Amino acid sequence: MVRHAAVAVEKRKAEGVRRKLIDMNILRKDLKIKRDDRFVYFPVLAIPEIDEAKYVGEIEFEESKNKSYIELLQEEGIELDSVSIDFIGDIAVIRCDERISTKLAEILIKAHNSTKAVYLDRGVRDEYRIRDLKFLSGRKETETVHVENGVRLKLDISKVYFSPRLAGERMRVARKVGEGERIIDMFTGVAPFPLVIAKHANPSKIYGIDINPYAIKYAIHNVKINGFDSIIEIIQGDAGEVVKSLPYADRVIMNLPHKSKEFLDIAVEKGKIIHYYEILERNKIEERKRQIEKWYGVEITESRIVGSYSPSKQKVVFDITV
Repeated sequence: MVRHAAVAVEKRKAEGVRRKLIDMNILRKDLKIKRDDRFVYFPVLAIPEIDEAKYVGEIEFEESKNKSYIELLQEEGIELDSVSIDFIGDIAVIRCDERISTKLAEILIKAHNSTKAVYLDRGVRDEYRIRDLKFLSGRKETETVHVENGVRLKLDISKVYFSPRLAGERMRVARKVGEGERIIDMFTGVAPFPLVIAKHANPSKIYGIDINPYAIKYAIHNVKINGFDSIIEIIQGDAGEVVKSLPYADRVIMNLPHKSKEFLDIAVEKGKIIHYYEILERNKIEERKRQIEKWYGVEITESRIVGSYSPSKQKVVFDITV
């Protein structure tokens, strides 16, 4: 047994917190997670700023006999910086040099008991921006259920786009939502933003729009199974047209970073606060902020980098007040 720093999390929130700790690279993998009737206890390398995780000091953990996938990668000489891994439910989606993809898939299946299938992401395609996937290992299934921030999201990774890396960003937006707000999510996908907001805030109405019929099917299902069908309305169609028929919103979410700029003028007319996402060159972020404020007569109250797109480009969010 080993004594180590730990955080306690309610069982129903444990999976979402576990993924956050992994993303933050502070979950100690060589110690077994502990559980009791109410809580799950995670051994952590640093105290995380996660509301659901309460620091409880040092407790005893049993050492794990199995090597983590990180250790196995290192043994194979695969640099961690050269691979990207997204765990979506029980499916792992990887991006790496295709020459090492099969070996990486084998390692993930071996070391990650909860991973049942591994796919190589070869980029996005068509107007729905769906991942171009190559099956590598495990069960050849693409439908899964992903748990995030206390909500369940059913989806098919071959038919809809979903990024688990935005879990923290979705919670950040949810925490900003005021009592009784009306919200429009212009590119809702399988409805992660509306569901996290409905779960952790108290909006009066959320409209989720998407042009992809498969995303709409899963969004409607997810809204129902999470019990928010009285608050969230899912609408299929082109956001540029649908938004025109909706009432004025307190908040508009624009998470379509490659094309959001084409719809910003519509959002400015329909919302008071806009969460606007765009892919930008690292050295062009400040210039883009000035352009938006000048061209639309708005104020950008906060800007954040929410992810890396390439060595030279970042995914950025601007919180815009109209």
